[in-house]
Amino acid sequence: MVTFKLQLLEQITRRMTLQLKYNLIIRPLLCAGILSACLANAEEAKVEVVDESPTVTPAKAWDIFTKNTLYKSDSGFIRGVKLKGRYHGQYISQDEDIGDVKDNEYDVYHHRRGRIQMDFDLDYNLSFGFDANIADGHGSRTALVRDDNSFINNFQTFNIQWKPSDDYYLIIGKDKQDITREDIISSRHIKTVERSAIVNEIGQQRPWGAQVGFFTKGIEHRLGAWVYGAQEDGPEWVDFRANKGASYNLTYPVKDDLSLHFDWNYVNNEGGLERARGDAAVGTFGSAYEHAFALGVDYEKGPFKVISDVIYGANREGVSASRGSAAIPAGDDTWGFYVLPSYKITDRLEGVFRYQYMDSGREQRVQRFGHDGDGDRNARLNVENYHSVYAGFQYFLSGENLKFMAGYEYAWGDLLKSDTDIKTGSWQFALRTYF
Repeated sequence: MVTFKLQLLEQITRRMTLQLKYNLIIRPLLCAGILSACLANAEEAKVEVVDESPTVTPAKAWDIFTKNTLYKSDSGFIRGVKLKGRYHGQYISQDEDIGDVKDNEYDVYHHRRGRIQMDFDLDYNLSFGFDANIADGHGSRTALVRDDNSFINNFQTFNIQWKPSDDYYLIIGKDKQDITREDIISSRHIKTVERSAIVNEIGQQRPWGAQVGFFTKGIEHRLGAWVYGAQEDGPEWVDFRANKGASYNLTYPVKDDLSLHFDWNYVNNEGGLERARGDAAVGTFGSAYEHAFALGVDYEKGPFKVISDVIYGANREGVSASRGSAAIPAGDDTWGFYVLPSYKITDRLEGVFRYQYMDSGREQRVQRFGHDGDGDRNARLNVENYHSVYAGFQYFLSGENLKFMAGYEYAWGDLLKSDTDIKTGSWQFALRTYF
């Protein structure tokens, strides 16, 4: 009997031990395993909640300057239509000293540019566009509100472009002949209130013609053939009996931040004796020089940028004497250069500096806004050994679409073929808008 009880007690003890081991060891392990499996499944089945509520950006008053698309489509002949425009107003305060003869002061606000532009994106890799003056004529010699009958000459550009690939393009119509880095930059993006005197002196106008552009090993070439139809009694449209011309432009990208440029323009102005620029009543096409050359550089590194050109003009048309200046004889040459560095201080503020030199020609910057002692406009006196220094800034309210410009320019030189000094200081302020 005792033996039986001992055996029973031993079995009970063994079972209790096994149950205890299960509770203390195996069950926690099983629970841990089940918990791990549950967590793994939960990770796989996790649902990410995305907040799809639209982000609201506060509207700014100048957002209008970036919204210019009137029509856009993925099919049809007309794929897109954009309405663009610009208004450039500027105030000039000038103090001029011409030897001991005159000491003038001049303050004026100019409607420098007012333009409407239409761009049409078309099928078959075509595009069409025009850019027309609508200024009141105070700051633009060719404005739509003028009383003459030269309507078409108020269009700055009027052309069609075909670009079948990234390596080739064709432009036909009225367009600007590119020469020098400063002149090529649109008035929307120039960093000074006015371009350099030497650039304006040598620069081309806007004749009718055809241009072919192509790329070889990353180098861009552009060839142009032109008709200068603005004769004294010439038509508004192309007159193929008028003077002819040609142009060539080369852009060589040395590296990502550096490029070299060569520009050449030619107009057969009959040895400098003909009015290559034409009569003002029917437009001013062509250059005053039979040949114009520019060798330029464009460098940009971070916030720093510099453009520069060495410029030469050969065989100039004759220019009569102007208020004490000597006449520029037909066939006269000139040369000059400018250096224009800029630095982006902040996203909104950019500092600008420029130095320029012109051997001889017409003073075109500060004298553009000058008056003589009788109150009459006294623009573009013929000068030589011309220097100028400009220092200023740009403040961007909405990028290039809306900006404020200010600068001071000091210029000095001699009246052509005389010992009379000319010195001019001018404060320049401008408001530039573009949409």
